[in-house]
Amino acid sequence: MRHSNHASNLSDRPRVLLIDLDNCPHEILDLAETAQRYDLIIASHGQQEPRVPLGMAAILGQLVANGQIEIWAMPSGKNSADFGLTFVAGRLSAEMPSNAFFEIASKDKDLDHAVSLLRRSGFEASRIDASNLSVATISAFSAVSSMASRLASSLSGRGAKSRPKKRRSLHAAVKARGITPSDGMAALKELEQAGAITYEANGVPKYDDAILNQFAALAPKKKHKTEPLPVKKLAKLLPPKRSVDESQMDLFEWDEKSSDILIYDESDIPF
Repeated sequence: MRHSNHASNLSDRPRVLLIDLDNCPHEILDLAETAQRYDLIIASHGQQEPRVPLGMAAILGQLVANGQIEIWAMPSGKNSADFGLTFVAGRLSAEMPSNAFFEIASKDKDLDHAVSLLRRSGFEASRIDASNLSVATISAFSAVSSMASRLASSLSGRGAKSRPKKRRSLHAAVKARGITPSDGMAALKELEQAGAITYEANGVPKYDDAILNQFAALAPKKKHKTEPLPVKKLAKLLPPKRSVDESQMDLFEWDEKSSDILIYDESDIPF
């Protein structure tokens, strides 16, 4: 295990960050900035390797070459990344000076045991809940496509109840929701790179609600239904003239002087 000679800008005390990439893979996107605040960063992951954007590959490679960052790949198995970090914490407790400060980034409360052991060894240590870091991470990764934000929206909120339980079914769902199947898979890859969706050793998808909700907030709003245009009132149409039987009109006679309708006596009616 190599130690960096990089001096922390915040304090003369050695600062160490241990990252559980199985729980917070999005942390890898901020490693260039995070490395400025720590003397040593060690990230551990299980079978699922973290996805690194092409723009980050060169930066990450330089940080690894300088000894500022180490990435430990653990064998597949439940909580393998946790065991790796616990082992690293124990080894560092024998190598680092007594005033070293440790932080463990993970949502997994089981790693509180590693924090407790470090404290019992005389070090100052704490666990950072990775869910509290997601907002800052997404602000740095806000250039997400509208398709990815729509997919995040469909997987959060009410859509969380019908999330696919298998990787294969998830792939089928995103292909169906995309404009084309390739567009859907590209959107899924964006969410995976941001840590919104990760996978267990057996391929079961894990959904990070905090990240999905942040991406969902970027989704284009649904357009409101177009209101019907106001229809002008039509002029009142006169009823069409009906054909009149002339024999019926013989019953009436118009008196122009009195403007009254005169009715013949029944005796005058010729029938």
